[in-house]
Amino acid sequence: MLEFKNMLSVIVPTFNEINSNYIQKIFPRLAKLSHQIEVIVVDSFSTDGTYEFTKEFDFKVLQIETSSRAVRLNAGIKEAKGDLILLHHPRSVIEEKGIEFLAKNQEFQWGAFTHKFDITHPLLIFTSWYSNYVRGRRGVFYLDHCIFAKKDLLIQIGLIPEVDIFEDTELSLALKKKASPKLLNFTSTTSAIRFTKNGLFTQSYKNQILKLRYYFDFDHRKMNQEYETNLNLNTNYKKDKNGN
Repeated sequence: MLEFKNMLSVIVPTFNEINSNYIQKIFPRLAKLSHQIEVIVVDSFSTDGTYEFTKEFDFKVLQIETSSRAVRLNAGIKEAKGDLILLHHPRSVIEEKGIEFLAKNQEFQWGAFTHKFDITHPLLIFTSWYSNYVRGRRGVFYLDHCIFAKKDLLIQIGLIPEVDIFEDTELSLALKKKASPKLLNFTSTTSAIRFTKNGLFTQSYKNQILKLRYYFDFDHRKMNQEYETNLNLNTNYKKDKNGN
């Protein structure tokens, strides 16, 4: 039986993940470590078989009606028994040794894994380098790094801000006021689907425009609607009668 004190709780937020073929890699890997970690999957009533696939594993599975990934993550944090929480992006694969290391070494207040994409291209290599060693040194990590933090620290900051986009930036900014982050030398290999679907330079340009809008405090829902256009990876916005 798991001892919850000093245990690692891994939270995976899901919404129609089957076609990405990432949870098919993530879940068996987490299942192998189930004697060391607690796994909580928070699903938003997926319709593609994600929920059914999740039930094949001995994980705690929650289903909640929400279009917000932050809400899913917060639901998992509230249910978690461990002292350390790992927010596992549903389209990132962490080195197995990295998860084992984190489960055994819980002195870190918060931090993230070293980011890389699942395809090789100079632009994506630069993007990962910048994310790890420039933005990361400023204490801001995105969720595809697979952020981890002490549960009591997450509670102190009021959990993850429940916005539709840049919740990871808001989370990092709040956490770094409490403690300096640790970048672990284990990789989180992330799907480059946005770049392959939209085009490398088109997606890079879109990302920079969205960052500018974030800093000028644009509406987070409208920004995420644009981010999810034609992909709906984290959120599926239903149009109203006016087409909005």
